[in-house]
Amino acid sequence: MRKISIVWLLFCSCIIASSADIDRKTFTLSLPDKWTENTKDDMYSPDSFIFFEGPESTFFCVVIGQKSAGASVDALVNKQRDVMVKKFTDVTVTEITKWSSFDGNGFKIDGKVQGIAKARVTMFGFEKGDNVCLVEEYATLGDYITYARDFQKLRQSFRLK
Repeated sequence: MRKISIVWLLFCSCIIASSADIDRKTFTLSLPDKWTENTKDDMYSPDSFIFFEGPESTFFCVVIGQKSAGASVDALVNKQRDVMVKKFTDVTVTEITKWSSFDGNGFKIDGKVQGIAKARVTMFGFEKGDNVCLVEEYATLGDYITYARDFQKLRQSFRLK
């Protein structure tokens, strides 16, 4: 009976662990606990425009396009920076050239969202093969600190194929 209990426990833990693993044609990622994929957004596409929502205000987005279709790191990152800066007041924009183990271009934007809550968005673009990728992290500053391990897990586990 003890052997059955151990086997059952191992089986259940494998199901639980793998339920947070995302493996798509274009990328892989391990989601932290309490994070879900938002498939209801009109812009959602499982291999190219993906949204993940975590606890409280935490959010992670992945955009993947092909260089041959005219997408470029600079175009994606600069367009998204311009959009986000307009949503913040008291803005500080810091340029970054590394996200996780990836080299590329990006920005950290700190400020108040709609003049109310202090927040941060980190956006970063890089290339691999024929793919151009933009990742975006968002949270209020308090949630960025509280859920720092979640964002670290996303950074460490993300792989562009």
